[in-house]
Amino acid sequence: MKNNKKLLSVLIPLIVAIVAVCALAISGKVAKSVDTSTVKATKAETTTVEETTVDNTVYTVSIVAVGDNLIHDTLYESGEKSDGTRDYSSFYVNVKDYIQAADIAVINQETILGGDVREFSGYPMFNSPQEVGDAAVDAGFDVFTCATNHAMDVFSAGIESELEWFNTKHPEVVHLGLNSSEEDYNTITYYEKNNIKFALLNYTYGTNGISLPDDKPWIVNLLDKDKMTKDITEARQNADVVIVFPHWGVEYNTTESDEQRELAQMFSDLGVDIVIGTHPHVIEPVEWVTSETSGKKTLVYYSLGNYISHQHDLETLLGGMAEITVQKQNDTITITNAKMAGIVDFYERRSEGGYTFSPYKLTDYTDEIASRHRFDYATPANFNELFNEVVAEEFRDN
Repeated sequence: MKNNKKLLSVLIPLIVAIVAVCALAISGKVAKSVDTSTVKATKAETTTVEETTVDNTVYTVSIVAVGDNLIHDTLYESGEKSDGTRDYSSFYVNVKDYIQAADIAVINQETILGGDVREFSGYPMFNSPQEVGDAAVDAGFDVFTCATNHAMDVFSAGIESELEWFNTKHPEVVHLGLNSSEEDYNTITYYEKNNIKFALLNYTYGTNGISLPDDKPWIVNLLDKDKMTKDITEARQNADVVIVFPHWGVEYNTTESDEQRELAQMFSDLGVDIVIGTHPHVIEPVEWVTSETSGKKTLVYYSLGNYISHQHDLETLLGGMAEITVQKQNDTITITNAKMAGIVDFYERRSEGGYTFSPYKLTDYTDEIASRHRFDYATPANFNELFNEVVAEEFRDN
């Protein structure tokens, strides 16, 4: 009996202890020794991890733009050959390397390329050979701005002839400002290069008093505020960079007009990135215009002046070449370079009569070349002095 009591005294505490341990285990309060590596491996096998790929690539596009391709009668006569052909490659040969090096090169086709639709003519109602355009394309120009005050010089027939030439002979080239249909008038031109999408818009202040045809009021883009607001708003939603090419300002005035400043502010407030102007036949200042609504800065070239012409004054013989670099990274656009270079409209008399026309970049224009210019005042020193008077130092490439 004594032994039985002793046995019970041992078993009862042991049983109580076992029951307690079981209860604690069931309640989850007993620490367990777990192989954590096994848990991690199991988690890795059963959990799907979503990774976001960030494109940190830096994309860049270089842009050059020149002013008015103003084809007076002496210019188109200079390219006529004895066999009846025409060659205008001399117009672009001295700047060809700069044009071809750019990702996007723009020229303002001041005069209509109507070709054989009417006899060729100079001032005041121009009609230019389409071979002038062929030579510009061969030199490397990708974009032609065509909404100018001379767009209607050969009436709608001239525009239709030019558009047919673009569409059939040079479909790879972008042309702006003239339209073959109302649908074209309402369609924004987009141009993608190096993963950057540009919207390109071109308008003119008027057409020298020649009315647009009643049945084709959409044939030329005009500087209509409602039209431009609609276009820019749409373009801003779909493009990385919006560029407006306005044909505006006061002829032969080397400072911008109040109207130009007003429109530049409107463009900036609408979100335009770059404005490149033409029409005054002389260069005008370059500046940043700050949006009053967003604080964003818009790069504005008020006028690039003439690229080529047979005008005579020092101011009209000095044009400008816009040189711009646009950068895109993580959908952020930055203008990393904003310069203007001088362009000298060089021409000299030929022994057999007439002239040879061949513009130079001002940095390439030497005293020796100047000694052959038609005018003795067309010196590098005089051009540089004028260029520095008009263009602020931060924008100069001279």
